[in-house]
Amino acid sequence: MRSLIPAVCLSLLLHACGGHTSVALYFEWGSCDFDRERWAQADRFGRGCMMASFLDKHPPQGMSIVELKLWLGEPGAYADFEDPAYLVAQAASSGSAVREQLLVFRVDRISGQVIEVALRPVH
Repeated sequence: MRSLIPAVCLSLLLHACGGHTSVALYFEWGSCDFDRERWAQADRFGRGCMMASFLDKHPPQGMSIVELKLWLGEPGAYADFEDPAYLVAQAASSGSAVREQLLVFRVDRISGQVIEVALRPVH
């Protein structure tokens, strides 16, 4: 428990100071280095671990759908009928349940470019 206190404090400090969002994702989801081939072969846990690294190395805002699919492959789902979504999961820690989410890339219908990235619960 003591080892979690500094991590939680750092995460809260970064959030309060407007720190980079993916730093918090590294703490929550993992810090596996993103690799296109490994992503293609990964299960939902592997993708969850690589998610923050991908968002840091390849910021998706402004990316076309074609470019997004070149990096991540065909989406496993679509949110709101048109937005590409990829299933990611956070490995369960002792006593907690597995957390599955959809990593959704909201796309502008006119430009075809990513305008927002969000994690949404799987229904």
